[in-house]
Amino acid sequence: MTEDRDYRKALGFASASAIKDYMSAKDLKLINWDLIQLYNSRLIESFIKIQSTMPTDHLSIEKIVTDAYFTIRNNNLLAQFNNHGRSIESVYYNWMQGYITATIFKSFIEEQLNCKLTQNGADDLNKPQIFAKKSDPDFIDANKKIFVEVQAGFKGGKIDIKRSKIKTTLSDYDYYIMCIDCFNGKYCILSVKELLTLPESVWYKNPQWENALCYTIDESKMKPWVRRYTLEYFYTECNNV
Repeated sequence: MTEDRDYRKALGFASASAIKDYMSAKDLKLINWDLIQLYNSRLIESFIKIQSTMPTDHLSIEKIVTDAYFTIRNNNLLAQFNNHGRSIESVYYNWMQGYITATIFKSFIEEQLNCKLTQNGADDLNKPQIFAKKSDPDFIDANKKIFVEVQAGFKGGKIDIKRSKIKTTLSDYDYYIMCIDCFNGKYCILSVKELLTLPESVWYKNPQWENALCYTIDESKMKPWVRRYTLEYFYTECNNV
């Protein structure tokens, strides 16, 4: 009703949801920085372990975490870390896991796809003034017309791809999803063009992701990134004895 809108406007609110959050004090969010610091320590510790198994040059995990943390904190970006009722701290931790994974695996992905990648999308900490949590592909090679989305898993079990991750409007680019299973030390690279040819029957509503349509990756597609764990390695080593 017009009278309701006029009343909300008189109180300084543009919408019913805004005044509802205000009246219930849901707009008051006290960030637990002590918990975030504990999360940072765990991120550094865990990714140093993960990176130690990788066949590429190593980066400073502590610097990656510290730089990202201060950029996020100093530019008040945590307000954008919200997701269906989960705590800001939890969303921060999960976002940082994905961010660090993409950062340290970038050169590995370049080797696999024979390309040179640069940062893509709105969630770029190098541009905090326009930062936004969106589902844009993480990397781009504009010369070879390649997009790469990195999806990291840390809990084991099946790995699902959200259909919403697939941007059908990018048809003139080769678009890949790099799935990195940090729980088991395995990865696979999926072509979005191939995913788009899959029958509708392989997509299912995942209750863990608000019933988003998902595709479960065949375990046989996953392979270890650590060369010394592969049969190829053991075959080569035996022949060199």
